[in-house]
Amino acid sequence: MIKKFIGKYSEFISNHPYIVLTFAIFLTVFSIYMAGTITMKTSGNRDFLPKEMDSIRTLFTLEDEFGSTNILYFVVEIEPNYPGSNEIRDVRDPRVLQYMNNIADLAMHTDNVIEVTGPASILKNLNDGKIPQSIRDVQTLTYKNGLLDSYISKDYTMALVRIRTTDDVDMDSMEMEFEKIIRQVPQPAGVITNLGGTSMEQQVVKKAISPDMSRTSAYSLIGILIIILVLFRSIKYGFTPLTTIIFGTIWTMGYVGLTGMGLSSATSGVLSMIMGIGIDFGIQVTTRYRLELPGKSPAQSMEISLNNVIIPMITTTLAALIGFQAMQLGKLSFLNEMGVMMGYGVAASMLAAITAVPALLIIFDSINAKDMYKRFMNVFKERT
Repeated sequence: MIKKFIGKYSEFISNHPYIVLTFAIFLTVFSIYMAGTITMKTSGNRDFLPKEMDSIRTLFTLEDEFGSTNILYFVVEIEPNYPGSNEIRDVRDPRVLQYMNNIADLAMHTDNVIEVTGPASILKNLNDGKIPQSIRDVQTLTYKNGLLDSYISKDYTMALVRIRTTDDVDMDSMEMEFEKIIRQVPQPAGVITNLGGTSMEQQVVKKAISPDMSRTSAYSLIGILIIILVLFRSIKYGFTPLTTIIFGTIWTMGYVGLTGMGLSSATSGVLSMIMGIGIDFGIQVTTRYRLELPGKSPAQSMEISLNNVIIPMITTTLAALIGFQAMQLGKLSFLNEMGVMMGYGVAASMLAAITAVPALLIIFDSINAKDMYKRFMNVFKERT
């Protein structure tokens, strides 16, 4: 029964390559559109911790009930440019304290900000709501109590303004608002301010996902192409198997966009792994086709090839899918997503290898390039 179905499928693919290729192209166009809807997710602690463990559930409950752990910082540093100048060299300087008070006030009036604390707010609480007017006053107010130790470095060259936000905050818009505050509030001479904290680290990772994914995918594609060209010693038979991973990865990303899964730092490298695994399917079809080609037409050779490679390819795909689905048995959620995406990728690569690749091989070998060139030149001469 299975062999009969495979035989009919192989016959259809071999005798209707243009229909098959048209279907593959339409599917690719749709996948490209859906891939454009993929969102880049920021991976937080909740994305990596197993939610079914009692201790983790308790941690999440505490965070939900008693406050967010979403913390950002204005990092104020002293960096004088000229030796011996009157530039600030101590963050306890009243000018720096007033500056930190200004940015803290603006941050507090930003949406989704719960609390803002820093050296200025602590000193104001100790000094009847006023900022001390000298470093000596600061020393007197904080003598031996250690209240500023968590906000000012021991060498007095760095200070932190701590900002606590809600868990559901849009970090993209929050980052823009805080950067606007940094630009708008005049900084004293010799002072620079940046954003910091775990949340900002996640923002950096989020922004790096797309460039890194593009870079690693390009390197993988180029490396695989070089190996295939050396193996087949033919541009035509070298590039054709490459369409397996081109179609396969595009279809995979289209499905990821369609299901709304999204990409995170943990799953951004999946494309390179899909390419490394998926290219094997294209090589199998192309190699068997070249072995069958002498003495036969392209359609006959492909029909025989597909009859012999489809079952081993399906077996390989099922084995890979079982292995990737087993990743969902683990407690770490990012492994679950990685396993699902890898499964999509292997299945899509196998589908591309038994549809687009056979169609392209038959079309390329059925077309006589020299005759086409002569016909084109004859038509061109007739018109001129």
